[in-house]
Amino acid sequence: MWLAVKALLIRWALARSFGGVLGALFVFALPLAGILKIIGLPVLIVLGIVALPAILLLAVIGLPLLLVVATVSTLVAVVGAVLAASIAILKVALPIFLVIAVAVWLFRRARGPKPGPGAAPGSEPAS
Repeated sequence: MWLAVKALLIRWALARSFGGVLGALFVFALPLAGILKIIGLPVLIVLGIVALPAILLLAVIGLPLLLVVATVSTLVAVVGAVLAASIAILKVALPIFLVIAVAVWLFRRARGPKPGPGAAPGSEPAS
């Protein structure tokens, strides 16, 4: 009986501390991981496309391995920083562009159709 009570208390304590933290982590981290996977995989592909030819070119030239790795890692770091900055700029610019595009579309729609090329400037089309 005492063993069952201790087991229940331990289970309750772990569920309240570790399990609660782990559950909250899964609730918040899984959607974030999905978003990062969608963004991160193309970034990794671009970095791989940049890094592989640079490694091969520098290795074929005959540079020491340490210099090749340092040069390519610097190049990949710069490309990664540019990609991260461009994604951040895109996250800011895209909503602004969409709001402006929707506003222009709504204003054009509210004004109605434009008169045809043969219509007089002040005349209304006959209905």
